[in-house]
Amino acid sequence: MFNHPWLAYGFRPFFLLGALYAPAALLPWVGALMQQFTMPMALPPLAWHGHEMLFGFVSAALVGFLLTSVPSWANVAHLSGKPLAALVLLWLTGRLLFWLSAMVPGWLVAIVNLAFPLALLIWATPALFSRAGRRHLSIGITLTIYVFAQGLFYVTWLWPGLTGAITPVTVLNSTVNLMLVLIALTVTRIARVVVMAAREETGLSGPVRLTPAREHLAVAALALFVVADFWAPGHVVTGWVALAAAAAQADRLSEWPWGKAMTRLYLLLLTVAYIWMVVGLILLGITALTDSLPGYSGRHALSAGAAGTAILAVFCIAGLRHTGRPLVLPAILWLALLTLLMTVFLRTFVPVLWPEYYLLAGVMLPFVLWLLTYVVYVYSYGRFLLTARADGKPG
Repeated sequence: MFNHPWLAYGFRPFFLLGALYAPAALLPWVGALMQQFTMPMALPPLAWHGHEMLFGFVSAALVGFLLTSVPSWANVAHLSGKPLAALVLLWLTGRLLFWLSAMVPGWLVAIVNLAFPLALLIWATPALFSRAGRRHLSIGITLTIYVFAQGLFYVTWLWPGLTGAITPVTVLNSTVNLMLVLIALTVTRIARVVVMAAREETGLSGPVRLTPAREHLAVAALALFVVADFWAPGHVVTGWVALAAAAAQADRLSEWPWGKAMTRLYLLLLTVAYIWMVVGLILLGITALTDSLPGYSGRHALSAGAAGTAILAVFCIAGLRHTGRPLVLPAILWLALLTLLMTVFLRTFVPVLWPEYYLLAGVMLPFVLWLLTYVVYVYSYGRFLLTARADGKPG
C-alpha cells in the first residue's frame, strides 16, 4: 500500500486531497447562509469557513508544493511512503476534528491542526538553512510566519481576552495577505521557466528579461502591506500602502510577454492570479481612502482570486512536470479557468454592486462554479496523480 504511486511524492496526495476539499469546505458556510442546513460549530460560520479554506485547503496545497520543491532546491531526499502517509493522516485528522470542533475540546483541535504545518516546518528548516537551500530562505521565513499566524488564530479563538482587538477574522485576513507574499516569492522562481516555455511554444525569439529589482520591489511592497493591514486595517496609511503594493505588482506584470504567449494556459493562469492581486489591492486601497466601498471589498479578489488562481496554476503546472508529462494543459482546463474567473467576479462585485442578489448570485452561484472548477481539475489530473510517472522515472 505504501508503495502506491499516490505516495511517491508530496504533491500527489496533497494536490488531490486539496482539490477535493476546496468545495467541501464551503458546504457548512453556504448551508448556513442559505438557511438550508446548519451544523454545530465552535466558531461563527465566517471564521470556520476562513479557517478551513486557509488552514485546510490552502495548507494542503502549500505543503504539497513545498514537499516537492524543497528537495530540488536544497538537494535533500523527498518524503514518500510511510512518512508521507503519516503526514496525510495528520491533515485528515485535523479536518475531521475541526468539523467536530463543537463536540471536542478546543485545545485538541488546535494542537492537531497546528502539528501539521509544524511538521513541515521542522522537516524543511534544515534544508532551507543549508548552503544549497539558503537562496530560498525567504520562503522558509514566510512559512514560519504562516505557522505563527495559525497559532495566533487558535489563541484568538480559545483565549480571546489575551489578544484584545485582534480577532480570528483579523488573523485570517492577514494570512491571506501572507499568501500574496508567498505567491510573489514563488512566481519569482517559476516565472522564467513558464515564460520561456510559452515564448518558445508560440515561436517568439530572444531572451527573457525579468528585472530582479522589480521582483524584489513587488515582494517588499506586499510585505509592508501585510504589516500595515494587520496593525491598522482600514487606516488611510494602509490604503496608500495597498495602492503602492498594487502598483508594484502591475509594474512587475508589465515585463511579462503579453500577446501570443498568453495563449499558453499555464502562463495565463499565473497572469490572472496576479491581475486579481492588483484588483484586490486597489479595492482595499480605495476602501480605506474613501469609505465608498464596504470594508470587505477586495478581500475575495485576493483570496479566491489571487490565491485561488495561483493554487490552481501550481496544481496544473506541477501536476504535469512532476509526473513526467509535457507542459500541455488538457483543453478542458480552459473551462476551469472560466468558472474560476466567474466565481471570483461574482464573489467580489455582487455584494458591492448588486447586494439584493447577494445570496443567489454572490453565494450560491459562486459555490457551484467553484465546485465545477475543481471537478474539472480532479477529472483531468486525478489519473496523473494516482498513477506512475509517464516517463518511467521514480517520483
